Amino acid sequence: GAILQSELDLCAQFLQLDERNFHCWNYRRFVVAILGSCGSTTSTCTSVQDADIAVKSDLALFNGSWSSWLNHLQGMMGAQLSQSAGSAVGIVPIHSKQDDVDGTTASSVAKHVTPLSEQELAEIISNEWDFTTSKIQDNFSNGSAFHYRSKLLPLVLESRLSSTSNGSGGGRSGNSNIPSTSERCDAIQTLAREEWENILLNAIFTEPDDQTPWWYHRFIVSWAKPSHGLDDEYESLLFEMADSLRDLLEVEKENDTVGSEEKKDESKGAKCKWAYIGLHLVLSTLLESDSMDEKESAGVKVEVGECLTELMKIDLNRRERYQNLAAELAGNVS
Repeated sequence: GAILQSELDLCAQFLQLDERNFHCWNYRRFVVAILGSCGSTTSTCTSVQDADIAVKSDLALFNGSWSSWLNHLQGMMGAQLSQSAGSAVGIVPIHSKQDDVDGTTASSVAKHVTPLSEQELAEIISNEWDFTTSKIQDNFSNGSAFHYRSKLLPLVLESRLSSTSNGSGGGRSGNSNIPSTSERCDAIQTLAREEWENILLNAIFTEPDDQTPWWYHRFIVSWAKPSHGLDDEYESLLFEMADSLRDLLEVEKENDTVGSEEKKDESKGAKCKWAYIGLHLVLSTLLESDSMDEKESAGVKVEVGECLTELMKIDLNRRERYQNLAAELAGNVS
């Protein structure tokens, strides 16, 4: 465990020099997956086969051109790895697909690391979460940090649910430790709201023309969406997002009247293209609600159409797509 922790420290030093190097971020995720698999081996797995499945599930998330990083890990762990395990690390394929990941191979690496307690694993996840927060706040254009954070989000959720379960009554046993559906939904909405208020609002108002935070916004909207239909908490979050995005568009319109007409890069949203796309996403999702009355729903549809009209003017390269979306909306209205 100490060697793998030192690897995380080295990654942190590397990212001080090149904060958006996705190879290093992928390798950091790999190290955390190994540590996480060690934790699951002692806490949830009852056999070697279960451990293999757990590791394969973790490592299937990881891909990228980072074989040199894996070879570095093999060298660092040296004497702790058997020859078979060491060679296994070296043959993890470049640009590997999920089906190519060998769970048995990965678990052979994890077995040579001292198992982690649940508290140690939770601390690692918390530290990684804080690390991505600092990197994102340093640079809202750090897509690698946002992407890594999206992978951590489910782990943070499970860590919180586990902490709540363990602290709610020591007499629990069996399935009583499994959070209820309502508890899980509440935890998801709480986490999504925190991401919106603590990360995304600051990012989009600071760099409204940068597509990076808007990608994460789309991810959060999708991730937090209840599978059983929109609930009150989720709808409340969407309405708050819509209000904030309207405010942002008003600010940007004021800036346009006094700003220059310089040509922007394709990744930058002329006249705040990304804010219109974000507002369209939020409002379109709200249209799936069963709680809005007919008048309120009609008003949302009108605003969705207005977003598409603006996007047709702003984003000429994708004009046809917006026209198709507008035609679909008109068909639903009729």
